[in-house]
Amino acid sequence: MSVVDRWRAFERALHAKDLAWALHYAPPHLRWARRKRHPRGAELDHLLPPDYRAFVAEVGFPVIGFRYYDHEGISLLPPEPMGVISVDLADPDEQIAEARADGPTRCLHALFAACELSDIVGFSFGPGGGVWLVEDNMAREEVGSFTEWMSRTIDELERKIAAADPATIEEWVAENDGETDPHRLLDYALDGAYDEPPYAPDDLALSWVEHQDGTPYEYGLIDASGAWRIPMGRTFYSVRPFRGGVAEVIRNEPGSSYSGPWVRIRPDGSAA
Repeated sequence: MSVVDRWRAFERALHAKDLAWALHYAPPHLRWARRKRHPRGAELDHLLPPDYRAFVAEVGFPVIGFRYYDHEGISLLPPEPMGVISVDLADPDEQIAEARADGPTRCLHALFAACELSDIVGFSFGPGGGVWLVEDNMAREEVGSFTEWMSRTIDELERKIAAADPATIEEWVAENDGETDPHRLLDYALDGAYDEPPYAPDDLALSWVEHQDGTPYEYGLIDASGAWRIPMGRTFYSVRPFRGGVAEVIRNEPGSSYSGPWVRIRPDGSAA
């Protein structure tokens, strides 16, 4: 049985035990702000193996967790979160990819799945497409192919829910308390929701860049050609992605705060 078929069987098992609330799917177009040192984004295609590509093409990016910060669950990262984290992911020799001025940063490892997105704990693809265990933002050891890793992951999840009696499930439900983002994949997004509608290509070509140093953070807007539409600076308290050529932001100006007011701007920063 393929890993896609095994995953579909796991989905059915969750529903059979009334545990469907623990499974969500992240939108493939989930938007994260880029890092200031890597404003042109990430190059990852050379690291992603065919069996992984086939799985996400068919299944998508599952987020499974029975409680907040559930290290027994896992979130598969859509492309933008994967790229934002992977540019700074160290390989086993403690090397980190060098930023490029003329294009995306060619990553050494690609973090494709995680159970902890603050300390960076999860799994990456290394050169040759093998899966590596990642701890503390560093690839530590190779653990097999994606198909092998996914099969073991499903095995562990199946054992977990098969062993769960009604009292255990009641405890999970109480502890979960409606939590739908167990590994903070959406929490770190610019404006994330599981039902987030797709973006137009022109909007996807506009990327916010963030630098979390000082208050408020620095933000800038860069386009696909590498041209800065809005230079980096402490111009905003917060930003949301562009949609239809317009973005909502909170300007850093008298009378504003992290709670608002939200205003609409064009890619040149002017009021919409």
